[in-house]
Amino acid sequence: MGRLKEKYLGRQIVVDTDSRWTYLGAFKEEDDFSITLEGADAFDHSEVSLSKHEYVMLVRKDGIAANRKETSILKAKIVAITCLSDILDR
Repeated sequence: MGRLKEKYLGRQIVVDTDSRWTYLGAFKEEDDFSITLEGADAFDHSEVSLSKHEYVMLVRKDGIAANRKETSILKAKIVAITCLSDILDR
């Protein structure tokens, strides 16, 4: 089992990338090159006036509004992974 899978399997996480995209969803699996989320929200923060943190705080309060049944994210693009429950509301 991969290191990330051991820590995050089934948990709702926030995946920050080195692009304008942030992903929120339940960690499903990983391989050598990517991680997969299910029930995911792929969020392009350049399309709204909210900051990335403001958006994630709203999701933490209201729940993930999935716009992808499943999505894979290249590990090379990942900057940070945080459990949604660890997001502070300030």
